[in-house]
Amino acid sequence: MIACSRSVPARLGRARARGLSIVELMIGITISLFILAGATMVLTSQLGDNRRLLLEAQMQQDMRTAADMISRDIRRAGYWGQAYRSICPPPPVACVAEVNPYEAMAPEPAPDATTQATYIRSTDEEGGALIGTDDNLVDGAAGRPREQVGFSWNADNRTIDYLVGAGNWQALTDSTVLQVTQFDMVINARDLPMPCGATACPVLGPGGCPLFLRSRDVTVTIVAQAVHDANVRRSVRDNVRLRNHVPTEVCAAPPAGP
Repeated sequence: MIACSRSVPARLGRARARGLSIVELMIGITISLFILAGATMVLTSQLGDNRRLLLEAQMQQDMRTAADMISRDIRRAGYWGQAYRSICPPPPVACVAEVNPYEAMAPEPAPDATTQATYIRSTDEEGGALIGTDDNLVDGAAGRPREQVGFSWNADNRTIDYLVGAGNWQALTDSTVLQVTQFDMVINARDLPMPCGATACPVLGPGGCPLFLRSRDVTVTIVAQAVHDANVRRSVRDNVRLRNHVPTEVCAAPPAGP
């Protein structure tokens, strides 16, 4: 009986020794908080990087879409369904050459950059039933004011605007997604001689002088930043060559007087 009474306190002491002290508990909680803080920082960084990548992808897609639309449309500048009337064979063939009424482009081709360019193109001949019916007037047909086109940088809204018909400017980029901080259009032109061989050029202009082809190309530069994160900035540059060359009459200089 005495031996049994002595073993009870010993077993109780060993049972109490198996618990955690308050110091050990505090150390464990502190280590857990450090681990949790590290995991939270990693997760926050991953979410921020993912958000930034999504913004960059959306910006890049919107800017690329805008650049493609500008390139596809400006390539049609100067289109005229009756462009063959701009040239005439040499005499004795009777011909009255005409000037392309859709060759205007503002500003004129120059090496300086501009934030706005407007041009015109014929839309009268759009289907098989309308071949040969071009009225040769800019927006001359009633109900079809679509021959005046252009692109411009709206500095107030930070958007690229698209001219669809006379005075009808519409936003091409979404101001809630990106802000366009720079929009440049550089228009270049060079006159190319007709492939006439060793003889005189067989095509003549309205004044009876040889014609050259004025080749034009436009370099478009777009720089934008994300609306929700100004640190996300992207730029797009594209160069497009106009399909419709403008015949340019070049007459020889008159001989000097005696």
